[in-house]
Amino acid sequence: MLSVMFIKSEKKELKPFQKLSIPEACEITETLETQYQRTRKTTRADFFILDEEDQEVYAGTLSIGSGHARHVVDHIKKKLSSLKMDDIQEARKRSFLEQLEKEVPDHLKTTDGSFSLEEEAEDQIQVNQTHVLSTRNRRLIYGGGILSLLILSATCFSTVATSQDRAETIQDLQKQVKLEQKIIETYERALLGDSEGALRRLSSIGEQNMKEQKNVYTSLRVDQKKYEKAIQLQGNHPEVVESMISKKGDINALKEFQQTFPSSNGAFDLAYHEQRWEDMMRQSGVEMTDKRYEMKAYGYLKLDKVKEAKEEAAHIQNQGLNQKIETYEKTKKEVEETKKQVEEEKKKDPKDEKKIQSLTDQQKKQEELLKNL
Repeated sequence: MLSVMFIKSEKKELKPFQKLSIPEACEITETLETQYQRTRKTTRADFFILDEEDQEVYAGTLSIGSGHARHVVDHIKKKLSSLKMDDIQEARKRSFLEQLEKEVPDHLKTTDGSFSLEEEAEDQIQVNQTHVLSTRNRRLIYGGGILSLLILSATCFSTVATSQDRAETIQDLQKQVKLEQKIIETYERALLGDSEGALRRLSSIGEQNMKEQKNVYTSLRVDQKKYEKAIQLQGNHPEVVESMISKKGDINALKEFQQTFPSSNGAFDLAYHEQRWEDMMRQSGVEMTDKRYEMKAYGYLKLDKVKEAKEEAAHIQNQGLNQKIETYEKTKKEVEETKKQVEEEKKKDPKDEKKIQSLTDQQKKQEELLKNL
């Protein structure tokens, strides 16, 4: 099964580094697309498509509210359909698209095959880029590779007014294409496990040209525990790197980072991952994000403080969190009711041992459910 992971988005509904199934991603992005078109606003969201082994098989940027695509899969279909490839690549592309299409909810399937004006413009620009995908572990990087060049080219040409400007723009594009191709090859090296080689190549590109690549570079530095370098890449903001490590869920790395670069944020996140709920609540001066409000609400539930959990949840719009709190309340009430029934049965004379045992088993199951929420 394929899944979607958004890595950069301004929308709360598209939480960074949270895996979504294809149906979930389609539903959410279709809703956001409709909302943004109504308000005539646009926003961008970077994402990966992951395979069953959580390996990236596609990377792209979704333009929400632009009207170019109905949802994330529709975006991928239209982008890939505009690319000309050799026979082997075409076969892989069709297989990938078919696999995606199978997972799209029936009411969201698109069959008109229409293209936006932007994509028609992209068809006019030919970029010679050959991806050799001969080994089993080679990954398709269409969205972050060829497509980024096409989008760049279409954007540049749409703003050119004169033939002289066009000629200058073509020269600029040729330089940019070479840079983008170098970055694409670097991504491929990283995805194939050559982190050292990727780091060397990214270093040679220069930070001023990396922009969108900065987080990828930072992540590689974090994986190698080169925390000072990672912090430098993020403008000397250790809290950004700490947050990145926390999202990865690597407790040992987070503990190591906190020892070298201590902060209230780090202490809070580490306490959460180690399930030290009381310690987490005692932290002051924490920069509260949507994720940390969610973490704090969950911590209060584990401490059986439902009122406080609701107060934290009120800071954000998180249907899943609200549902969890409701389920906790309902299950706790059921536990209390079952416990009361057990006590009443034990007072009876004669006692119904089978009924007492049945109610006791039921209570244990309810308590286990409560514990695992």
